[in-house]
Amino acid sequence: MIRKADVSDRLEFRPYIADDANTIIKWINSEKDLRFWSADRYGSYPISPDDINENYNQCISNKNFFPMTLVDNGKIVGHIILRYPDENQKYVIRLGFIIVDPSLRGKGYGKLLINKAIEFAKQSLNAKEINLGVISTNETALQCYKSVGFREISIAKNAFQFEDESWDCIEMIYKDTV
Repeated sequence: MIRKADVSDRLEFRPYIADDANTIIKWINSEKDLRFWSADRYGSYPISPDDINENYNQCISNKNFFPMTLVDNGKIVGHIILRYPDENQKYVIRLGFIIVDPSLRGKGYGKLLINKAIEFAKQSLNAKEINLGVISTNETALQCYKSVGFREISIAKNAFQFEDESWDCIEMIYKDTV
């Protein structure tokens, strides 16, 4: 586990650039990984960097979508998007497309990524509420979100189908924003 003090000088939480997609797709090694990362937002596996960039370009144009990348000492280590789910409610931010380099999972980067996103949402986007959804079988992600202060508020039963499985989606809210 890394300590915040050990990496604070090395970390950069910066806007996503198109070239980041080349790294992100290398972290998605199966269709299940893709679904855990993006639910049903992409049609088929595998996806390409162009798929990510085309999706993001459409979303960015409406000024309600903020893809961000976490970089540690020049190396991309994580990625997340923040968005206004309702353009009439500019105080609510939804987190999504959360992913960390698989070789670094379990070392605290997920918590650092989420904490950086929360800080950005509050300070730069004036968020009063921060929420997210997580597939219930993605236990590692669920534990990460709980560890930084998210709590469960509802469960959408059978929200996603994957192969012969039906997955629930757990809606979560960050405790300090309600």
